[in-house]
Amino acid sequence: MNNSEEWKVYQFGESFDETYQLYFSKYGEVKSFTKNNPEGKILKGSLREGYPIISFTQFKPITESVKANFDEQAEHISELRAEARELKKIIRKKNTAGKDLQKAVARIEELATEIKSCVSRLSRQRKKDLKSRALYYHLLVHKAVAELFITNDDPENKKFVIHKNFDKKDNRAENLSWATKDEVVKRSFESPKFISYKISKPKKDPTSVSKLSYNEVVLIKRKLKKGEPAARLARRFGVSDMQIHRIKTGENWSDVQLSLINNKS
Repeated sequence: MNNSEEWKVYQFGESFDETYQLYFSKYGEVKSFTKNNPEGKILKGSLREGYPIISFTQFKPITESVKANFDEQAEHISELRAEARELKKIIRKKNTAGKDLQKAVARIEELATEIKSCVSRLSRQRKKDLKSRALYYHLLVHKAVAELFITNDDPENKKFVIHKNFDKKDNRAENLSWATKDEVVKRSFESPKFISYKISKPKKDPTSVSKLSYNEVVLIKRKLKKGEPAARLARRFGVSDMQIHRIKTGENWSDVQLSLINNKS
């Protein structure tokens, strides 16, 4: 981490837990600050379709009624535990009568069962409440850096962020730019990966991927010569209208000539 680089906090909104903060730098680094980690921690995140992304969970504030209910249950558990402690003191006394001792032991067992049940119920309710208040955030690093460090001169139309050097992991502010949807589409055809794919993509032999056999093509050409509609032939042989058209024009199966067919027949 470069200590001299500029960092900016990402603003999530008023309801967001302020004890959790994310800072982004102009160099595309991300740092989190929490209540348990006030010094901050550099985040690596994960990748989504090649783009670095930061995912985390926040929680909406607990409602007053739910909090009051939890507090009431917690207080009841504390009272049960306090009663159990007092009974244990009675048991430890040497002058406790046998009858009182038996009652104390029995009551302690009852309290232990009740405390366990209350703690389990409160724990389940708290987990359920926490899950209902969960907010799942997923921040694309390049988008966050652009929002913090790059002025958008046309926010109504430029809602996308592009990488100038086509490297999705290079999230330096100087490598990012706001763009329109059309600009994004255009650049996708200019990317080195797409160009490399087009160059290296093997040319297909039209006859090699055909579902038709030589004899079927012979029959199709004869039918075409007699004027049978291409659509009917396509349905009959289970191919597309376009494939029949290409056979008719000689784009596919040009080696099957009618003169050769007639000679063979």
